[in-house]
Amino acid sequence: MVSSRLVRRRLLAAALAVCCGGVLRAEDRPKVVIIGFDGADARLVEQYMAEGQLPNLAKLRADGAYAPLLPTNPPQTPVSWSSFATGTNPGKTEIFDWLNRDPSTYLPDIGMVSPTKKIFLFGERNPLYLGVLGGGVALVLTVLVLLFFRLRWAIRLVLALVLGVAVGVPVAWGARAYLPVEVPDAVNNRKGATFWELAARAGKKVQVIRVPATFPPDPVEDGHMLSGLGVPDMRGGIGTPSFYTSDPARQMGDNEFSVELVRLPARRGRIQTHLVGPWNKAFYDYVVDRKTAAIEDARQRADARLRERQILDDRGVPRRLDLPLVLNAADDVLTVEVSGKTLSLKPGEWSDWVVLDFPVNWVVDLASPLRGIVRFKLLSLSPEVELYMSPVNFHPDCHPVAFAWPPAWSEAVRERFGLYKTIGWDSDTWSPTQGVGGEQLFLEDMTFGEDKYQQIMEGLLADGDADLYVQIFYFTDRIGHLFWRHLDPGHPLYDPVAAAKWAPKMVEAYKRMDAMVGKARELAGPRALFLVCSDHGFSSFRRGVNYNTWLVRNGLMALKGQSNDPATLEKLFDTHDLFANVDWSRTKAYAMGLGSIYVNLVGRERQGIVMPGPEYREVMRQIKEGLEALVDPVTGEHPVARVFSRDEMYSGFDPNTIPDLRAANALNYRVSWQTSLGGVPPDLVEDNLKPWSGDHCSNDPELVKGILFSNRPINTAAPRMVDLMPTVLKALGVPVPPEVDGKPLL
Repeated sequence: MVSSRLVRRRLLAAALAVCCGGVLRAEDRPKVVIIGFDGADARLVEQYMAEGQLPNLAKLRADGAYAPLLPTNPPQTPVSWSSFATGTNPGKTEIFDWLNRDPSTYLPDIGMVSPTKKIFLFGERNPLYLGVLGGGVALVLTVLVLLFFRLRWAIRLVLALVLGVAVGVPVAWGARAYLPVEVPDAVNNRKGATFWELAARAGKKVQVIRVPATFPPDPVEDGHMLSGLGVPDMRGGIGTPSFYTSDPARQMGDNEFSVELVRLPARRGRIQTHLVGPWNKAFYDYVVDRKTAAIEDARQRADARLRERQILDDRGVPRRLDLPLVLNAADDVLTVEVSGKTLSLKPGEWSDWVVLDFPVNWVVDLASPLRGIVRFKLLSLSPEVELYMSPVNFHPDCHPVAFAWPPAWSEAVRERFGLYKTIGWDSDTWSPTQGVGGEQLFLEDMTFGEDKYQQIMEGLLADGDADLYVQIFYFTDRIGHLFWRHLDPGHPLYDPVAAAKWAPKMVEAYKRMDAMVGKARELAGPRALFLVCSDHGFSSFRRGVNYNTWLVRNGLMALKGQSNDPATLEKLFDTHDLFANVDWSRTKAYAMGLGSIYVNLVGRERQGIVMPGPEYREVMRQIKEGLEALVDPVTGEHPVARVFSRDEMYSGFDPNTIPDLRAANALNYRVSWQTSLGGVPPDLVEDNLKPWSGDHCSNDPELVKGILFSNRPINTAAPRMVDLMPTVLKALGVPVPPEVDGKPLL
């Protein structure tokens, strides 16, 4: 029998072991820090490391490991980062392209996020319920007050009822006039559990900053998330800048990128114009939708919509919440007056953030004001006024659809670090592509945004309280898109003089990445698993392939007439006027998005004509063999490296959602802009004459690899994007779900 002294000793030892073990476990608690750089190209990183220009990355490689990282198929930002987050292939995440399509309408939309709406409070019963509630509260309070007076109960009740009605009726009227029935909402289309959600459920403290395809944000228990790519500007698009000019001859070309051109009526003195604001969906579009939803006949519904819009117009309800903008132009300075603020700019100067208040009505403005932030740059005062305005970002304190978790954390970040860009596409690549501002505007805008995100990274990492920290930076991708022509003498826009000036900026961007890695690694500490990765690399975009044009020429798509009106982002986001001249009754296949090709299948597409089975397989064969055999008549090269079927690329997918085929381009080629929006230009292959000169979206993923650095050795020379999620979970001691396609790398 064990003595009582021995029992006490063992209990004491066990207690000490628990206490000490608890301390050790706290000190040795696993920690993972991931710093991602969108579009950091493996070939450039290896070249710059060999030249000694990336010392922090070279040291990370020496201390642990480096390998080119295979992106998803296709190698697109939202696609690859979604597989990074979930460890599953794009067939399972259902983020398989920048754009997806609705088979019932053939119309495309942004793949990451679907705009939707939700009922506000009690919806159409707001006037009734709020009126009754307001009247009821007034009635009860009146009865309680009248208890202090010597009155009969009948008189008390009559007085209370009168006051209740006097309060309830105006409340009901106010609810009908000033409260919306529905308000905007959004759905994150990415499927699958993310590693940060699983880590948070396991009790880990997580912080996730600006990872693509995280809008609306994932609920991460008591952690924090700030959404990245996918957060729209206040107009609901990927980012619409404005260009004000007094030059009456200034044009935007085809303006596929939908830069808002605002013509000024004068070049000197006081000039009255407007700032294009957000759509008034809750009080205009949604009202029209509700009142016409029950009309089944398309023509009658269209006529009814016109009538409802006229009624709202006559009542003075604006469809768009524009703001008055007043410019005072002198010879050496421009004064800008907007939203109660006044600022002065000289040519070449940027404004700081300007806070914009968009009036809706007095109730909304008081309870939940619609607020944005914007920056101006004065490009020129002579010979013409040229003023640039950035896309209007949501103010961090204004989040009708949350872009942080918890929703108010966007405000906490602003309180600590100041105003910052909230829009997902954080650098304006559209304006330089339309000839507005050029490379200098792009670089200044990009640097301004990244300076703030770097400050946020350093501050949060210095706190040291996160078990899992993930932050993504985008500047390596954005500069790759616009500056690749300065690196490629074979690009049709290559200019040796311009290249001498601007090509070094690419090296500078990668050196900045290297410096950020060094600082982040220092702040992460030696115990953390420290990973640096990118979602894809880059290729020159010399020539664009028009797949719909190829389908028409090969009898697989039919048109009702050639349209000279190009497809634009404005049509994508606002009018939805795409595929207007396609004859679906004679069309077997159509291309849309960045390489996706869909068969017009019976039972899936609304006007499908291709039968499942042998006919479907024959159409697939014709497209695959035809595109792989395609030869560019100008260069003699094959623009299409390979055509993948969805069964070759994915597993576990929904056949009604995933494209049937994907045409993967060879180096120096990309799907054309018009094809991506459903257009059918006249030429089969055409020169890319836009500053957007580098790309990756439609290439074969083997040709545009990203990067992976680790401060610990990894177990393969060929890591994949899907492998990072199980690697992180294993490092944190969190079980890996069975549906994950990736394998741990440690």
